Amino acid sequence: MPSSTPSKTKPWSKGSSSASSISSSASSSSGAGGSSTNMNIQMKSMPKLTSDTSHVPKTHGSLGILVIGIGGANGTTMLSGILANRHNIKWYGPKGEGPIHANYNGCITQLNSKGVHGGVGYKDKVQGLADANMAAVGGWDIRPTKLGDALLQGQILDYDLVKQVKDEMNSKYSVFKGYYDPRFIGSSQHDGASHILTEKEAPNASEALKCIRADIRYFKWKNGVVGHTTVIWSASVEPNCPFCMENGGLDTAVDLLKSIEMSEEERGGPLPPSLIYATAAILEGCSFVNGGSQNTLCGGLADLAKQQLGIYCLGTDFKAGQTKFKTAAVEYLRTMGLTPKVIASSNHLGNNDMKNLATADSARMAKLRVKHDIFAPWEEDIDHKVSVMYCPMINDEKRDFVEYTSLGFLSQHHTMMTYTRASDSVLCVPLMIDAAVWCDFFSRRSWKYEYVAKAMAYLFKVPEGAAKGVDPGFFRQMQELEKQVIAASDAKSSRKGLYVSDAPGQSGASKRSVRFKESQVIDDIVTEWAIPNNAGIVCAGLACVDMQLLSATGGDGGESIETFEGEKSMGGGSVSMACKTLARLCHVDPLEDQYMQVTPPVVSSIVPLCKVGFDDSGDKLLSLLEATGSACSNVETKFSKNARKRDPNCRTALAVLPIYKDGRRGCFFDAASNSKFCANDMVKMIEDLSKSPSPTVYGAMLFGYPHLLPMMQGEALAHIFSKARSLMDDGGIIVLDLNGVPDGDNSTPFGSMCSVSSLQADPVLGPALSHVDILHLNEEELVNLTGIHLEGKSKFAEQDFAQIKKAASIFIECGVAIIAVTRGKKGCYIACSDEERFSSTKMLPTTWAGEDIAVDAAELPSTAEINSNGAGDAFTSGLLVAAMLRHTGVCMQYNSPTKDNEAYLDSDMNTSLDSLDGVSTGASSSPSKKVTPYSLYIRENYVALKAQCSDDKKVIFAKCNEMWEEESEETKQMYERKAKEEMASAQDEAPKVLPLTESPSTASIKSPKMSRNLNLANQPMNLETAAQFASLVAARHVDTSTRDCNHLNINTIREQSSVSMHGLEEI
Repeated sequence: MPSSTPSKTKPWSKGSSSASSISSSASSSSGAGGSSTNMNIQMKSMPKLTSDTSHVPKTHGSLGILVIGIGGANGTTMLSGILANRHNIKWYGPKGEGPIHANYNGCITQLNSKGVHGGVGYKDKVQGLADANMAAVGGWDIRPTKLGDALLQGQILDYDLVKQVKDEMNSKYSVFKGYYDPRFIGSSQHDGASHILTEKEAPNASEALKCIRADIRYFKWKNGVVGHTTVIWSASVEPNCPFCMENGGLDTAVDLLKSIEMSEEERGGPLPPSLIYATAAILEGCSFVNGGSQNTLCGGLADLAKQQLGIYCLGTDFKAGQTKFKTAAVEYLRTMGLTPKVIASSNHLGNNDMKNLATADSARMAKLRVKHDIFAPWEEDIDHKVSVMYCPMINDEKRDFVEYTSLGFLSQHHTMMTYTRASDSVLCVPLMIDAAVWCDFFSRRSWKYEYVAKAMAYLFKVPEGAAKGVDPGFFRQMQELEKQVIAASDAKSSRKGLYVSDAPGQSGASKRSVRFKESQVIDDIVTEWAIPNNAGIVCAGLACVDMQLLSATGGDGGESIETFEGEKSMGGGSVSMACKTLARLCHVDPLEDQYMQVTPPVVSSIVPLCKVGFDDSGDKLLSLLEATGSACSNVETKFSKNARKRDPNCRTALAVLPIYKDGRRGCFFDAASNSKFCANDMVKMIEDLSKSPSPTVYGAMLFGYPHLLPMMQGEALAHIFSKARSLMDDGGIIVLDLNGVPDGDNSTPFGSMCSVSSLQADPVLGPALSHVDILHLNEEELVNLTGIHLEGKSKFAEQDFAQIKKAASIFIECGVAIIAVTRGKKGCYIACSDEERFSSTKMLPTTWAGEDIAVDAAELPSTAEINSNGAGDAFTSGLLVAAMLRHTGVCMQYNSPTKDNEAYLDSDMNTSLDSLDGVSTGASSSPSKKVTPYSLYIRENYVALKAQCSDDKKVIFAKCNEMWEEESEETKQMYERKAKEEMASAQDEAPKVLPLTESPSTASIKSPKMSRNLNLANQPMNLETAAQFASLVAARHVDTSTRDCNHLNINTIREQSSVSMHGLEEI
């Protein structure tokens, strides 16, 4: 560990010293990757991590690349190339030729297309390709040689270039200890293997896995990689592993993970290091690329990758030089109508990979296996022979001879020969960079694993896994790449209907249709908070018609005649109640109804998926659902209408609900055809939705009341959630709202709490819990499911709350990301899982990970008439929207400013600390001021210091200044680089603003003062504010004076959620 980093117990470490090495980078900010650690550590000079679990340094546009064997020819050449391009280095060749300018020749993701017909590069063809200059680079090696020294020893690149990057590679890029098993590497490599995990640190495969996962987490944290990271095998070729072969015992993810946990004796043999690295990568939310020839990509590895959206395992063996030309040449011969029969080639070189093969016969066989299998998918039965020779003098400069013999007209022989001479690593490095950039590109679009495997088949000699059996022709493979890239790019573009850029030449999204009075001027309105990509929400599950009997008497079970004062029908069940709440959330107060056709909604599209019959109740239910979206025109019922055509005899559910004068409610329920509403019915609806020509992207599914849907429980419910994931943007958010939970059975003793295993075995919820991102249930339902006992009296309040926290933790252990327990007049409690769980659902606010919050009930007016029917549904809908909302980067100050708009603490800070209130992370630097390294440092430490310094701004400033002075020069230089990157990105990226409209009369009432702040853009609410927001949304539902309003302005609710009493009454 460098001296600039104090000795500490690392949160990313499993207890070994594996994570002690540091990788440096240009820092980053890209897509998915998960950390499963608790960032509670003790550090003298960096207390920012003592309580701020969300600390991640952020910049714009980068990705992570971790190389196994980074000290080899490929790793050092790649790093030196990135540094040469990053610093615009010029140098002279060995004969004085030059100056030579750094470039990315060979990297099709970094080059523009050329010529009239395009081709060559994709940089200007599709948007969203990461800039390799911004890559965070790190890795592992079993040799202790510093990377700059290794580059010099390799004698691959021009010395004038090497000497310009050598010092930086030595000083700023340390290497993680490699996982070493001498049985999987040639004897020529054994003597130099001294930079390895010790027997104490990694005594078995399971402990080695933990060490490597800790390294990955540390790399992401150290370099600020919040986006996608790709782990690339570029170490020596291993022997093929019998366990990785088909039917070798590692065919499923479960088999793989169980095997790693076994001892070598129990398993019957060792597992190769490449498999451990690959498993660690996928478990940490990274993609894995097998650049070697060994059979790492077993079925279990692919199965594990498929369980997460945007995670890929790809291979096998980079197709860099002669083999790439072979596939093009043979395709040329076949296109001419010839029949290729014999391809005989020999190649010789003297790099370390070939040295390893020369002393490891089993690894040599793995290499030849790949080469011989290249043309297997074609029907010509080509006799493909390869000879490889180790010649130390040749070093990395491969020499290759190939003879192609085909049958021509009348089966006469046609023979041609090729000769190739090139540096092996110079050919391979562009493939490594492109592999990482493509993985980042597809991951951010959650592109299907099978499609990505076929798209990237062109990179490998033998495409395996999901790409097995693809056409080996080089040009066919390039066509498949372009097909998938364009499709993914178009799909991403079609989703961006919400935000619009002010950058020149960008048109943005069209505005909603609004009709104004004659001569009325249209003004643009912006909002501080919006749902990215204009994502819609699917509301699925139970729906019925609620016939409410108002001001009813009785309810005590007697036989006397009771009375009620009028009847009111409304949509009932989870689907209807959620639609009602979501549909009326707006960005502005409504204009005069006579002139306003559409009020700009928060949720652009709400799709109810429920069982509806052709009976009178069914027609009424559909009309009620459509009426909920009358103000914003954002409820789409056509999918439920189409579904009822498949079951013309179904009946619509009906609930009769006496609403008693004291606020209580009763329920008489006829489930009707909901009792036969099965998973296949729901899946067909989801498929109908996915086939819709509408460009709408969906960001969440809210499913309600599985206990009242007997055919959608257990595995069936899990299947529905899995299917829904494939529909939604980045896998979306799965929300489960409970109702109708029966009393607990007698298997759990009174007052005791059920175990995790018993909850996982629950026939209704068990198999589905790991799919659930947000779970809502009330206090009584929590008691029924877990068996805890609550006294319910004020003197036992602390004891009851402790029981609730323990019970909630069981659901977290079962895989639920967020659990919300509503407690009536006592408010609500929300608990969140760890970073690892949050990383598997990209749309969740990662800054909530590991947090919990309890908020009190809101104080409704004493004269308020309460109707608690559907209060829990409203709370759940509000919490979901709070989780999806992101700051747009626009700051608005109204005539009655709050404390969030106070002046800067100090002009040199370039940031308003108060503006961070209600935002999980981010900053509020003035758009007119330059972003400085110090302002970025303050921003990242604000959350932790605010709590430590009791929100005293002067103390915060003094403490932060003290910390800054203690930081190393390396750290300060990192922040200086980030500040430059952020200023550059601020010029390239216009703030994301929601296009809305408002009349001048309304605008004059608000008179907002607007400023733009890129640092706030895309930041979520903090958990406490989200809980208050959800509570206030539900309070509007409970209070009958606001219950039936068609509009709820979220800006008003958002402001109140920061300053009002917490929580909600009567949920």
